[in-house]
Amino acid sequence: MSYYTTETISLFNESLKAYEKDIEAGKNLHVTISNGNSKMGSIPSVSLLPFLTCPSCCKSTCGEKCYAAKLAKLRPSVLSSYAKNTAIAIHRPEQFFMEIELVMSMSKYFRFHVSGDIMNRAYFARMIQACIHNPGCQVLVFTKQYEIVNKWIEDHGKLPKNLHILFSGWANLSPINPYNLPETNVYGKEGPQESWLLCGGNCETCACRGLGCWQAKNGDTIAFKLH
Repeated sequence: MSYYTTETISLFNESLKAYEKDIEAGKNLHVTISNGNSKMGSIPSVSLLPFLTCPSCCKSTCGEKCYAAKLAKLRPSVLSSYAKNTAIAIHRPEQFFMEIELVMSMSKYFRFHVSGDIMNRAYFARMIQACIHNPGCQVLVFTKQYEIVNKWIEDHGKLPKNLHILFSGWANLSPINPYNLPETNVYGKEGPQESWLLCGGNCETCACRGLGCWQAKNGDTIAFKLH
């Protein structure tokens, strides 16, 4: 079943517009930050709407099997959180990152975008600032916004040491990766390539043990079973 449909995108847009109206009306909204789940463990994370914040390449690659879109479509509370976060990020960016930084200041680990992706260059620059302001928090980001990250590195040099960025690949999508950042890819019945490192299945366990995505080095590829 494909989740990259006109119906789904329309549903997400309607939810976003509803929160944008709340913001226009001056309502007091706050960012929803997840305290974890079965895959993340207790690591906090923030998510945005899938599709609407993702790059165009998702339409022809992962969009049809997007687990975040599936979850948002099946669970109204999840869609509501994603849409509210996206509206705040667009229209109240300082509040968005202030609330995230408050959580980062009290956490050893944090993840951006279990759903959604880096929206634009200004958003990514603010993510960088959040990492610099909170050096004691290790931050994990999977992204297909290759151009945004590459441009920042081109202009500014090295990323903060506590920011762990992995370029997400797909079966028919190879990341544009001139700086050789760690990558991820997916595998099905054929199994992963021999050189790939396997996902440990729980972000908190890998983070605490210094394994997997949190310690991926340039040239590494972390493999995820297609789900």
